[in-house]
Amino acid sequence: MTRAYCPGHITCFFHPVRSGDVMSSGSRGVGIKTSKGAFVDVEERSDGKVVAVMDGSEQDCRVTKLVAERLAPGVGLDITIENGLPVGQGFGMSAAGAIAVGMCLCQMYDIDEKEAFIAAHVSEIEGGGGRGDVSGIMCEGAVPIRCSAGLPPWGKVIDSHLRVDLKVAVLGDPLNTGEILGNGEISQKISEIGPGCVDDFCSDMTEDNLFRLSRKFSKGTGLETRRISDVLDRLEGRSGMCMLGHSVFTTAPEDEFRDAVGDVRIYGCPCTGKGPEIIRKG
Repeated sequence: MTRAYCPGHITCFFHPVRSGDVMSSGSRGVGIKTSKGAFVDVEERSDGKVVAVMDGSEQDCRVTKLVAERLAPGVGLDITIENGLPVGQGFGMSAAGAIAVGMCLCQMYDIDEKEAFIAAHVSEIEGGGGRGDVSGIMCEGAVPIRCSAGLPPWGKVIDSHLRVDLKVAVLGDPLNTGEILGNGEISQKISEIGPGCVDDFCSDMTEDNLFRLSRKFSKGTGLETRRISDVLDRLEGRSGMCMLGHSVFTTAPEDEFRDAVGDVRIYGCPCTGKGPEIIRKG
């Protein structure tokens, strides 16, 4: 059995970029890499099936299975994924799991490690998952800026040199990235507001500006629910909405965060500049 780990990635603000080439498609944006990510175990099986068990139950895990099909076509696999944060809430767990699976398969079948990132990026784009998490996770910084869309070297990602240790909380049901980006009105607002937010942050890469622009983006695009708006109002200047999820992040003290979010689970999310790694070779 081969085991790998990959950090998570919270996008603060972004805008999609679509091109005729999947490698230069994705998004521009700014995010935060979190040490809470995905742990994955991969082992061959004899019947040719790919079975994915995520957080204790067998699931479709379409993006993960696309990675397996790309790197180990026709091979039967048992894939077990343990997520450090909830799925579908803007924490980049889909990308983290996809990259970690790719890392395991590259280790198992003597494939160049860069193919894990390529497979994860392509699978995320084709599978309707995140649009820039894989690129962000590739960066060696804790708060990466996706200056141009696509997986490096097709796209460009730089380190802002910020470190922002967070707490996060989930305030509602998971969001479907494909459905949101397929909504014409919301997509138009994201495309109108997102580019300016990215450019503004590049000219002033400070924590204050990160939170200011995060709020400008979530409020201006209409993505905030009433509950999220209330929490962000109470934690003004130190919080933001995770893209794309019914979840929020903050640097506020835990007691203040608890007062704002009420009786929900709070996760500590130290940021990290580290990338994915093989933990055990099978």
